Amino acid sequence: MSRLSPADAVAALRSYPRRFHEVLTSVEPDVLPIDAIDEADHVARSVALLGEALRQVLVQDDPTLMPGVADDGRREWTMSASSSLDDVLAFLGMECNALADAVGNVPADAWTRTGTVAGTGEAMSALAIVREAVRTGADHLHAAERAISPR
Repeated sequence: MSRLSPADAVAALRSYPRRFHEVLTSVEPDVLPIDAIDEADHVARSVALLGEALRQVLVQDDPTLMPGVADDGRREWTMSASSSLDDVLAFLGMECNALADAVGNVPADAWTRTGTVAGTGEAMSALAIVREAVRTGADHLHAAERAISPR
């Protein structure tokens, strides 16, 4: 992911809704593990968080970013019990496409702008934030696949 370009990130982000849909609808709904749906929900919420972090970095000088921006393990979400698979997939599509649109509009000279992660002091660039979104999507897509087809 360290060499992922903004254009590659846009393509990956736009692919996640389709790829999650393919995985999550590959089994009958009554045998679909909730863990697999949770993975898609986690990505949608993470992409929303990372999209906000990108916005902050682009419009503020050295903003303080939430610890979860740099650490997926610090992003803890509780999916609503009333969320259906369709709701989660729609949320994922909305967030991934919104971030892809934002990435596509970042000026070339803004990718090095940074924010500071609270609690660690780590500087995180706009490009690193986008790469984290792509990595999160890929990792949780694989986790959803494993939840459906454990080995």
